[in-house]
Amino acid sequence: MNAVISMCHFCELHGPSVVFSTQAFHEHDGRLPGLQQGRPHKNFYGKEECLKASQTTSNTCEACQSLTSKPYGYISNDHDSRVSYLSTQYPTIGEVAALVRQACIRSLSCEVTPGREGPLYFGDKLRGHVLSHTFSLKDAQARGFQRWFSIIVLMKDKYFLLNSWPFLVDNITTIITELQERANKAHEEEQSACPQRAFRLLTVTSPDDSFLKKKTPNKSSRPIAQLTADELIFPRLHLWFTWILRAGSTRMVEYVAEGLPTMNVSLDWEQQEETAEGFTVISTTPLNTSVNELEYSSSYEVTKVLLFVENVREFRQLLGHEGFLSLAYNLMVGHQVVVRGCPSELVTSIIKCLKVLVPRHCYRAVTHSDTYLDLAECNLLGLEPQVAVPQPSATVLRLDILQPQNEDHQQNVKMYTFKIKWGGSMPTKCPTILLKMEKAIENSKLCENVLRRHFISLKEEWLNIAKVTHRVRQANGPNEDITGLLRSLGVQDHDKLLLDFWATGLVTHPSGNGR
Repeated sequence: MNAVISMCHFCELHGPSVVFSTQAFHEHDGRLPGLQQGRPHKNFYGKEECLKASQTTSNTCEACQSLTSKPYGYISNDHDSRVSYLSTQYPTIGEVAALVRQACIRSLSCEVTPGREGPLYFGDKLRGHVLSHTFSLKDAQARGFQRWFSIIVLMKDKYFLLNSWPFLVDNITTIITELQERANKAHEEEQSACPQRAFRLLTVTSPDDSFLKKKTPNKSSRPIAQLTADELIFPRLHLWFTWILRAGSTRMVEYVAEGLPTMNVSLDWEQQEETAEGFTVISTTPLNTSVNELEYSSSYEVTKVLLFVENVREFRQLLGHEGFLSLAYNLMVGHQVVVRGCPSELVTSIIKCLKVLVPRHCYRAVTHSDTYLDLAECNLLGLEPQVAVPQPSATVLRLDILQPQNEDHQQNVKMYTFKIKWGGSMPTKCPTILLKMEKAIENSKLCENVLRRHFISLKEEWLNIAKVTHRVRQANGPNEDITGLLRSLGVQDHDKLLLDFWATGLVTHPSGNGR
């Protein structure tokens, strides 16, 4: 989740101040998502200057400070996603720190809710969008016997923040409840030892003396660690905030839409559910977001070198022109492609890099299986070399990966042998989109990001053609009209098999429609 979570405090001496902040730092090395598992672990996945950034210094008291004994704060690493979660008093990036300070001031001054405690939203495009939850902790030495705090979540994406509102509010409320319970317990122990209300009544003085009298030492601002009687409160906050950032990033994922929304959207609207906050729950799939998966960074090295294919261009170089063309053709017209060999990470990377060739609903992959699965279960299958498979047929293409005999060459993917076995034959002319994709792959001026976006554009174009022709056929239109439509769309005979397969995932009559 691209957000900053901060704990803020209203200090009686310095006003609103930021006490603790946690944010995520992602690794940006240009690799495709899902191909990071073969890379060595790091102690920090963000840029080094983020760790070296100087903290904002100002005249603060003990209550306004959190990490006086640590230069950087706390770091937890999610090695699978290659994300580091860094907790410091202020965000290490100056621009972000300024936005957090502005949000802190607003959350503890002008932005209030009925009863003063509770969540609220404020923000704009320039200063970011903020979810703020204000609360109080009991303090026997404070004015009114309580101190005010807030937990704020700062994002640049307004809609992502508001869609995450139920999740964020529920978990922030849980954190606040835990803090208040600890503070209440500490307050009761202090009151039983020395009741502050009676002490203040006994030490009352005349108005003139009290006006000029300086603050006594026991009434100075106290840090949250003393209010909760928990010296490990900041490591706990780090773990809590880290869990929220990680779980929030896995519960909602952004993706590029391949064309306008259609009736084949993979949401079961009949199973929708209204929440108490007025939001609609579409999916309640449980998330594996245990905090135990996040660990404090330690110094170690990973010596094992894992093999993988980074992108479809590299894969074409390994297979050659004819081999890649036949494999891509089978995948794009609905045949099954079986990748058998080792190591398993190489097989997995090949299957994942082929995803760019077909629309999402036409990509049904099983990267690793102990037994053969037929076309009804998946159209891309990864197997170990010893797994028995049927003989290649016209609808099943098998790619065998053979390791080099020399162990020194087994760390170089270019030394592997790739053999394609297929019982069918290539048509006289390949589908138009496949030829365009291969031409783009051959164009060395197109970098990987541009090539991927070009593929998305091509898939969107031909997916829309498949949708139109599929609906016309479902309407039982005359053959002459269908032929004229295909001709006007630039569809030729060698494209029809591909369009038929791409249209198989389109549901034109969802349940309950009645047509």
